[in-house]
Amino acid sequence: MSARERFFEKVQQRQNVGAAHEKSAAREVAAFCAGMDRLVQQITAWFTGSGMVVERSTKSIQDMSAIGFSLSSGICRYEIAMLCIRNGSGYVSIIPEQLCRDGNIGHVIMSVVAPGDASEKEVFYLCMAPEGGWRMRGAVETPAEGVALTEEVFFQAVARLA
Repeated sequence: MSARERFFEKVQQRQNVGAAHEKSAAREVAAFCAGMDRLVQQITAWFTGSGMVVERSTKSIQDMSAIGFSLSSGICRYEIAMLCIRNGSGYVSIIPEQLCRDGNIGHVIMSVVAPGDASEKEVFYLCMAPEGGWRMRGAVETPAEGVALTEEVFFQAVARLA
């Protein structure tokens, strides 16, 4: 094989690897967006008939964690669902931040703000669980210490909003 043939073979191999990373990143972003849609729908359903204000919106993310997958594919910018639940002057916000963080997929910040409470704001971190669904942890817990996000766990976390 000539040097020219080896050169173009290497070029082709790198292009194939790059294309595989772009497809993988696109799948991860799509899964993150779909997971957030399901989470927002699930939590919205939990508040049906409660009288609390539930505001669903979208956020445009310029996600630097996705750039490692592919700089040129355009997947580092995407729209994703977010949620805010209000009870008087208190609220819970569930805001996605980025695709990858601390080895987890789907980094989301959930803030519980209860004015007048001794510690006015409490922050939780959510990530997508490998087995499906979501995991939640407190600000001082490691990602490995997170628990499955169930209705019970969620309402325990937002209890100060009542």
